[in-house]
This record gives sequence, structure tokens and C-alpha cells, in this order.
Amino acid sequence: MISIDGAPDYLIDKFLRNGILSPNGAFAKMKKQGAYAESVLPVNVASTGPSHISIFTGASPSKTGMVGNSFRKADQSWNSPAITAFRYPIAAETIFQAAMRQGKKVMALGGVGLDNITESRKTDYLHMYPNIVGPSLVIDLIRTDTVITDKKAKSFIKLKAGSKSPSPLLLEISGSFKLPLNIYLSDSALNDANILRPITQIIVDTDSDLSNGYAASVVPENWTEMAIEKNGKQYNTSFRIFKADEILGKYRLFMTAPAEVFGSPFGFLQKIQSACGLWPGEPENRKQTTGLVSEEIWFEQVGRLAKYSRNMILTVMKEDNWDLLFGYFSTLDDVQHRYTLTSPRQLDYKANNGKRPARYAGYIEKWFQTIDNYLLEIINAAPKETNFVIFSDHGMIPAHTCLLLNNYFEQSGFSFSTQEITSTSSGNSAHIYINKEKINNDDFAAYLTRVSQSLKSLKDSTTGELIFELVANQQEQKKYGLYHKDYSGDLFVSCKAGYTISARYQPGVNYLVQNSFDPAMFENQNQATKNFLINGSMNETSPGVHGCLATLREGQSIFYSIGPDVPKRRLKKIFSLQIAATVSELLGIQPPANSEGESVF
Repeated sequence: MISIDGAPDYLIDKFLRNGILSPNGAFAKMKKQGAYAESVLPVNVASTGPSHISIFTGASPSKTGMVGNSFRKADQSWNSPAITAFRYPIAAETIFQAAMRQGKKVMALGGVGLDNITESRKTDYLHMYPNIVGPSLVIDLIRTDTVITDKKAKSFIKLKAGSKSPSPLLLEISGSFKLPLNIYLSDSALNDANILRPITQIIVDTDSDLSNGYAASVVPENWTEMAIEKNGKQYNTSFRIFKADEILGKYRLFMTAPAEVFGSPFGFLQKIQSACGLWPGEPENRKQTTGLVSEEIWFEQVGRLAKYSRNMILTVMKEDNWDLLFGYFSTLDDVQHRYTLTSPRQLDYKANNGKRPARYAGYIEKWFQTIDNYLLEIINAAPKETNFVIFSDHGMIPAHTCLLLNNYFEQSGFSFSTQEITSTSSGNSAHIYINKEKINNDDFAAYLTRVSQSLKSLKDSTTGELIFELVANQQEQKKYGLYHKDYSGDLFVSCKAGYTISARYQPGVNYLVQNSFDPAMFENQNQATKNFLINGSMNETSPGVHGCLATLREGQSIFYSIGPDVPKRRLKKIFSLQIAATVSELLGIQPPANSEGESVF
């Protein structure tokens, strides 16, 4: 099983038709020799967390409890943060648990709900998708007069953070510890055609004693990984020199966001790291928006993670002790979030004299080609008896406007600030919760009706069109497989294509804001609006979003399968809930206990 996060079927079809994807590539091969679906209807709230969990279980959010990427529990404190679908108990059996229960060996490399929280979320062999646990750093360094000599008589010049450095010299693992970084400049040389020439070498250490070695050595144009073990856990990060001015003695060093990595059983993570290196980290979105990370570096990060995901699959696939292997690529989701620019209403659409859409389209095409090539490598390298099921969790929708839902409530007579009402968002859908401690039983029905009617009549201030495709109370949510007594909102809303929802409350910001990650496009906005857009998440203020109803065409996903037990078949429209049953049939096991779908074969 391989998940290609965010891959829309309509784009793959288009790229195959116009030759962007090779007629000899993986997708073309699977279309010719295997089975594929013309389109896949994801579950409602087609977002990464709930979609993957429903694919893994074959059960709708009404059974899994994952009614959104984020949601609230009916009895949780109003002041407590929203729940995330990524690290929360699943109320249904997964394909991985079902396979192990029936005597199959399972390897998993990433995946929502596959982690180290409980034993039931582990597989026989697991590389957890790393958990980001702290901020990335961009550190401006200045050479000092302090020189330290190690026991081999090698000299190191101490570097310090400049007074205007964007980040401090402090690696922070949120909620656990803070680790001061000691940074030095060291003499080094590069052998270039048998000629030694000096190069900048920055030494990173996590203590002040160089006699016991150091944690990382960073040279220009290269990435260097660093692992830290603390309190029985391993954390990975990577470094890259952005600028080096030897004359002025000034340097800029970038550190990716530290991530907790975990593998099970003992030795499995070490085997992967020995073959593939350390996990390289995710692309740094917010610092690219602010300009601290360039577009070129961002794409380097995308490429490093994609290559690592490929290499992990190729490495563990050689083992002979698995029946079911799961792999995951986030690449296409990452790239489309930032670079989906196909609607004339998008703020960036006419930028660069109208040339930006074509440039952005070129980026997306390139990374679809890369993933197509990686899949072909994996398929060709697999043992001949291997069956592949390749799918995505959702598609991608061009977005031009963000609705700040809690701002709308505050500006429309429903008080978020006094805790009457709140929302949690999943891209262009949201759950809305009414505080029953503030709105008593006698007034609740009338209050709910007022909120519902207000949302149903909410219109785009530019076009006058209604914004919502659906406004559903809990009874109506049952029709969409979304109602769960413990987690569903009093109302659920889903936007039409072009809109996305933020649950952040931002005083001083209008409740409708045009999406963009380019500060030049919103430089005339007030500071509060600028801050909102600069700090926007990838499924909140980006040009490409998901989290839609299954019926929204751009949000639909893919299913491809190839192998000796896979019939050559063109399928029309299938449901993502059928994937777990299909994998079960190929494995020769019973589907997960709560599975609602039937095999597509």
C-alpha cells in the first residue's frame, strides 16, 4: 500500500493525456496492465487525518470518530485545545491491526494513526511518521575573538548570534527541554581536482565541551543531519548554511524543525537510518512565506523528503518478513498547497505580468513526474509476487478566499470572545460547537437556528454568491457519515470550491480574506491581516486546500493497482471505503472489523 497524499485523479489523467507523465511511467503502466478507478469518492471531510483513517479502517468518520482534521469532544473543557485526528484514539480496527490479528506480518513507514502512543497503534515493524516537536531556526552568526583548541590542537573560533538574529541559539523541544547550541567556525579544505581550497565549516555542538566531539559539521551547499537522544527519545534535525561572508565574519545558519522519530521493534529504525540516513524533515512553509527560507531551499527540502520516502520503501521491501507494507509520500500535497494557481480570482493569478500561473503549474508538473518515476522504481524493484495498491486521501482545490469563521461569529452577533460559540476547521469544512453552559436549554434551539440561518445566507462580498455548499445540524450530518455523538459539532459547514476556513480568531481582520503566501500581494493590508496571512497554515490560507465534501470534483482522489493477483480492469467511480476490503482480498484475510466497503475486484 502506498499513499500519495493529495493526488487528484483529474490531474493525473490530464498529465497522462498531454505527455507530462511518461507513457512508460508508473501511472501509465498501471493503467495499461492493472486496475484503476476513473475517480475515487473520499469520505466527507476529505482531509488528511479523517481520510487516511477511513481508508485504513474502511469505516466512515461516524464510526472512526475522526470527524475532521481537528474537532472537539462533547465533554471537554471549553478552554482546552481542539483534538487532532493525527494522534488520537481510533474507534475502529485498521487494516494493519486486522492483518496482524490474522497472522500477517506488517511493516509501516509513516501513516496517520501509526505511532508510539499505544501498542495498538504499532505494527510488527514501524517507522513512525516523525512528530514535529519544536520550531525551526534561522540564526545570524558573528565571529568572535574566542578561540578554543581541542585535544588534537585543532582551533575553533566561537560564533555568537547577532543582536538582530531571527532566531536564538536555542534548540527547543516543546514542553520537554531547551538545549543551548554552541556554534564554532573551523578550518577545512575541499579537494578540488587535487587542489586543496579552504571552505567554510560550521561546527554545531549541544554542549560546551569540544573534547568529546561535536554533533554536526556543516559546509556550504550541503545538508547535514543531527540526531539527539534525550529522555529515551530520539530527535532529528538538519542544518544548511544560507550565507557565509568570510571577510566580515558573518554567517546565516538554518536548522529544520526538530522532530521526534520512533521505530519498532528495537533495531528497525537503526537499520533504516543506516541505509537511508536520518529523516530530513518537512519543508519549512512559514519561513518561506516570510522570506527567511528561499523557494529554492524549500524545494530542496521537498526533494530530500520525497527521496527519503522512496529510499525507505526500497530498503525495507528487500526484507522477507512482511506480508503488508505501507509507504507514504507527502510530496504532491506539499507542492500543490503552495502552488495551485488556476483560478482568476486568486490573488496571485495576475502576478509577474500574468506569468505566475504557468510557472507554478511547471512546479506541480515536475513533482508529479518525480513521484511517477519513484513509483516506477519501487514497482520494478519489488519481488515478482508483489501486489501494489496505490491511492490518495483527497485531491486539491484552488482557493481564493479564506473565511475566518470565529471572526464572522464575533462580527455577526454570535460571541466567540465570551465563549458562546467556536469552530474547528479542516480546510474548507468546519465543525461548529455551541457552549451549553452559556446558552441554556430553553434558548438553545432558537440560537442554533439563528446561527444556521446566518451561515446559510452568508455571501461572498465580491460576487454575491452563497459561500456554503452545506450547513448541517447533527441529524443532517448522519446522511454524510459525519455524525459521531462524542465529537461532531452542533453544526457542520462545508464551503463551495474556492473557499477555505480558518478557526483562528484574529481581532482587526475582516472575516473574508484573499488567500496568498506572497507578502508582496498583501502589502497594502493592515498589520493584523498581514500577520494572519504570514502565519497561515497549509490548509488555511494557501492557494490549494482540501477538506471538502466527497462530491466536490477537484477533491476526489486516486486508486491504482498492479500485480500478479490484480485483474486488468477499468473501474468507474469507487469509494475510498472500499480500499481496505480490496487490500484484504489481496492478502487473503477478512476485512477490518468495522469495514463498510466491498473489494473493487
